[in-house]
Amino acid sequence: MVVVHRPSACLVAFGLLAGPSPALAAELVVPTDFDAIQAAIDAATDGDVVLVEPGDYVENLTLKTGVDVRGREAARTLLQPADSAQPTVLASNVNDVVFGNVTLATPGVGIDVIDSTEVQIVSTIIDGATVLGLRVDSSSQVDALNNVFHVNAVAVNRTTADAQFTNTAFIGNTITITSPLVVPVNPNDNVDNCGFFENTDLSTGGVDTGLGDNFVVGDPLFVDVAAGDFHLREGSPFIDTGLGTDAVDNTTADIGAFGGQFADVRPFPLPSPEVDDTSGATPPPYSVEVTWVANLDYRVTNSSNPGSYRLYYRQNESGPPYDGTDAGNGTLPSPVEAGTETTLVLQELQPAAPVPVAPQLLSADALNEAVALTWSAVEDVSAYRVSWGIDSVDENTAEAGNTTSFTVTGLSNDETYVFAVRSLREPVYFFSVTSLDNTQNRNESDFSPEVSLALGPSTASDPSNTLSASPALTVPFPDLPDKGGCFVATAAFGADWEAEVLVLRDFRDRYLLTNAVGRAFVGWYYRNGPAAAEVIEGNEGLRTASRWALYPFVLAALVFMQGSLLELGLILILSALLIRSRRRRRRAAARSAEI
Repeated sequence: MVVVHRPSACLVAFGLLAGPSPALAAELVVPTDFDAIQAAIDAATDGDVVLVEPGDYVENLTLKTGVDVRGREAARTLLQPADSAQPTVLASNVNDVVFGNVTLATPGVGIDVIDSTEVQIVSTIIDGATVLGLRVDSSSQVDALNNVFHVNAVAVNRTTADAQFTNTAFIGNTITITSPLVVPVNPNDNVDNCGFFENTDLSTGGVDTGLGDNFVVGDPLFVDVAAGDFHLREGSPFIDTGLGTDAVDNTTADIGAFGGQFADVRPFPLPSPEVDDTSGATPPPYSVEVTWVANLDYRVTNSSNPGSYRLYYRQNESGPPYDGTDAGNGTLPSPVEAGTETTLVLQELQPAAPVPVAPQLLSADALNEAVALTWSAVEDVSAYRVSWGIDSVDENTAEAGNTTSFTVTGLSNDETYVFAVRSLREPVYFFSVTSLDNTQNRNESDFSPEVSLALGPSTASDPSNTLSASPALTVPFPDLPDKGGCFVATAAFGADWEAEVLVLRDFRDRYLLTNAVGRAFVGWYYRNGPAAAEVIEGNEGLRTASRWALYPFVLAALVFMQGSLLELGLILILSALLIRSRRRRRRAAARSAEI
């Protein structure tokens, strides 16, 4: 088999990549128009473009003739297979297709091209394929331009020299370019201006080599492969050593996914910045310091022609457009140009939170020298403030924190207090940072993940509705030790574990203490019951009379608490047995006395 080397293959690729006129093509955006990439491909017609916004996508794609599939940003448009046993991207019996600006993350097989022609793979990163990154059969024709094959088991398996590679980086692969033994293809054929580093099959004794024409060998100095950032740092041997022109800065094309005619131009977003309150001990004035790490893309961090940074801020609302206006006492609206610095102090901020909605005070339950309050939650507030008094609700205040209940203590029993609650909202600043490259267009990255900082005094809502309550002496009911006691029910029935006493206690807790009338009765009982219990306990006749007087209340409490007929019957039987047992004990004691 004779293989003809075609040095102009990349020029063919450039022409094919141009595709149909944009004016005639529909743009189907994922996930704006379609939730899934494949759904957009299926809906597209010849000449359409499926544009994929940055995000994580888990699906296997089948390409369609005449339908291009492109990511908005290669580094942040991540595609993983839903079925790792199948190719992540399949091009079968298709032609005139562009696929690019996507990262294929840990596929089994990244891209499989079968019986397809005029397939262009551009600005794509195939990272960590466990089987192989790209497979091309003998009936297909592929132009691969400005891609990255990174740490794949096999980067490329091709059965034809019509699988051409230009400006592509092969880094850390076990096998770089191979072919089946039965249809051998010279790995050097149609490989132009590509970059190579630490590929196992191309390294001998620690010395790396490359394939094809005009290859470059050396550490590409990717910015941060762990974060998926395959941009090049200053000093990379892959800068301006490719074929053609960069879309980013109109210089000679770089090798890799961020060079060449179809590279996305935006720098990689920065990680979250850090923010510190630098206002001092007694503000105002208020100030903050925002710090971020440098973007090491050589078009941003450059010793002779650096890019720059912008700090965006906004008060009391998360997310873009970050249209704050109050820094510098209103003279430094967002965004603030930071130049090449990676730290910026915003001074003379004017924090002010909008007035929150007042909560609804739900309950005020009297306790011993205290009142327990509950209220409804209010969205977007940082805390609540309780106020109370005898003549005015604002005589006293206490900070309740971010909760919907609070117990006011230190009150006087039998005194009526009025209560209210206010919700509090802290001013909160939100910050994000972008980087700009050094090109004439000043291409700007997307926003970094935002950070926030609460700063300045809280704004209080109007007071809630008011509720009143009167604290009262409360002790466990009944409260008798094993010997001697002071409350009527226990004195009458003899011990606090008797069934009748337990019923009355449950009725108190579940019904009397949940309303003002019931609490008033319990308060009166606690004040007067001990003296009555003392009299009853020492007189058997009064104890008997008290028991008979309390039985109707016990039965009424059982019915009121909606006990089942079975439970009620059991209680009545138990009560009858107890009464009968006590009568027998009294008769036996009387006979013993007569003897």
